[in-house]
Amino acid sequence: MIKSFIYPDIKETDRTYSGFSSPIILLDGDWRQFLPLNEDQRVAGVESSACFIEAQQAIIATLMEVIYGIKDSNFSARFNALLSGGTEVGGDPIKGALSIKKYGLVSQSSMDWNDVSSWDYFHSWNGVDKEKCLLEGKNFVNQWDMSYRIVFEKDCPIETKYVLLKEALKRSPVAVSVYAWVENNGVYYKPEGVRDTHLTMVAVSMNDKGQVIVRDTYFPYLKTLEKDTDFEFAMSWAIRKRNPQEQLQEIQKSLIIILRDYVLQLFRKIYKVGGAILSGIFSKRN
Repeated sequence: MIKSFIYPDIKETDRTYSGFSSPIILLDGDWRQFLPLNEDQRVAGVESSACFIEAQQAIIATLMEVIYGIKDSNFSARFNALLSGGTEVGGDPIKGALSIKKYGLVSQSSMDWNDVSSWDYFHSWNGVDKEKCLLEGKNFVNQWDMSYRIVFEKDCPIETKYVLLKEALKRSPVAVSVYAWVENNGVYYKPEGVRDTHLTMVAVSMNDKGQVIVRDTYFPYLKTLEKDTDFEFAMSWAIRKRNPQEQLQEIQKSLIIILRDYVLQLFRKIYKVGGAILSGIFSKRN
């Protein structure tokens, strides 16, 4: 059993369901011809447990290609897994989404993990220029306005889940939680009574048999799921490229935050040094 999805801690502010305010992009909900390059979440025997990041990055990369013609963007799951508190048994996709919104995305080459020998190494800044990655991520945030939306939660009736899923897929690929993986004659199914353990991306809303097809991070990369699979959780994304004036405003905001943090650190150092000096003076007097 693959275990790399932790059911999210959902706050009321996260509940902007389904994103039907976003424009329809693909009426048939079939995103297969626009998917990014296949990528494994287990490399050289090391399990990253980063599906909660990779599924969302694949959505954003797909939207970038469909809307803006930017093909095969390849982002580092290591970057956002680290910045969202990922664990050896996976992570919370909402925390992953918040890391994407706050810190942005960086290219796979900036924070690769081909030579990573363990999960602890994967989940660290080892072998990476941390400041360079953070700057690259911030530049991404400056250029792209991104928002995530919950499509449904676990207690939603299954009939409603599929109505919401089909409608959301007209606007974005959708990340869904699944039980990974049990297969019968090429169709993957969820055994009765189990919880979802993995996050993957729906590539096609339904085939002619009413089955959902997902794009996965384990071979085979396209998997057909049993009809009426009861997904516990689903989320989607919307993206928009900022115009030059908006990008400048975002850069100015970043500079103000950097300056504020610098001033705060400076005052803390002055306070600490001043306290030590005063403490020394009073101790001598006594």
